[in-house]
Amino acid sequence: MGLTKRLDGYYVEMRVIDDGKTLRRATKEQGGKLKRWKVGGGNREAAHNYEAKLRAELNLGLVKSAHNSDLITFRVLCQRYLALPEIQRQALHEWKQRMFNTRFLPRWADLPIIAVTPAMLEQYREERRTDGLTVATLNRHLALLKHVFSFAVREDWLEKSPARRVKLEKENNARDRILTAEEFDALQTNSAPHLQAVNLIAYCTGMRRGEILGLRWDRVDFKTGFIRLKAEDTKTNDGRIIPMVPELTALLRGRYKVRRLGEDRVLLLNGKPIRSIRTAFANACERAGISGFRLHDFRHTALSNLRLAGVDHLTIMKWSGHKTMDVFKRYQSFSEENLRESAKLLTRRLTLAHQPKKDIQHNSL
Repeated sequence: MGLTKRLDGYYVEMRVIDDGKTLRRATKEQGGKLKRWKVGGGNREAAHNYEAKLRAELNLGLVKSAHNSDLITFRVLCQRYLALPEIQRQALHEWKQRMFNTRFLPRWADLPIIAVTPAMLEQYREERRTDGLTVATLNRHLALLKHVFSFAVREDWLEKSPARRVKLEKENNARDRILTAEEFDALQTNSAPHLQAVNLIAYCTGMRRGEILGLRWDRVDFKTGFIRLKAEDTKTNDGRIIPMVPELTALLRGRYKVRRLGEDRVLLLNGKPIRSIRTAFANACERAGISGFRLHDFRHTALSNLRLAGVDHLTIMKWSGHKTMDVFKRYQSFSEENLRESAKLLTRRLTLAHQPKKDIQHNSL
């Protein structure tokens, strides 16, 4: 019992006494029931901290029984979810807060979370579908609800999530849009300084928007030339090491010299962390005459550039954080020019391969 490591992460296991209101740690003589809590993320230090916090709360009788979940309303659940440090650090924090206030709370604010059913969530999806929302947008809404109710299960306020049976729909979200070098130069010319930094990081690394806006100075390793993301920084809860090209290193070194003391975020606007660049990015694209390009398409662009530079697929997947080849393939954009260049590379390879050895020896003299 205690902290254990499994394939999907860390768990805390303890024997507890459940009186229907709160849980308390059981002594050897009391026996009790074995209870297991899943720890979010894969960081061992964070898991140890969670275990210590849980032990203290159990000793003080602060852990609520699942049988007491009728006292927790959806409003309270949302408030506690948004108060989590790992959620507050996310670039999507404001979007999540807005979703709760405008979409979810008007429906279920004062409803006990134990009364929320899969049918209610399905009905929400169908009603929003008739409002014209795309499959991708509906999936983002449901993914947020799944995360919230999973948090309730983790905290032992629910035995099972009502969202577990509501399946996300298949999305046709493969995109071929990549930015040419000329378009990138035009975009930089028409972007404000804070947006130029975001653009360059995205263009050179393929990092996600949340990873870029949430980047902290202790993740930037100038000595070795890497950005070292931790598990809590990434969408997949896996740490990642990303090499920096010289132009990006120069940008970050310049910003480090004039960084704001007491603020560990790399990207600031008026001395405060940047929360959103949606409007600034759209306006910059319009001024540059760029259409059909989203910030996330920088990820496609960066990974396609790596492939064209001859970097092998496994290395690119390590760079980008993709776990499966199917997802990786969605980010690979191929044009006729790409195929033409590949033919040139193949011709060069075959020419060298079939060149007589004596000619190679002669040319090397």
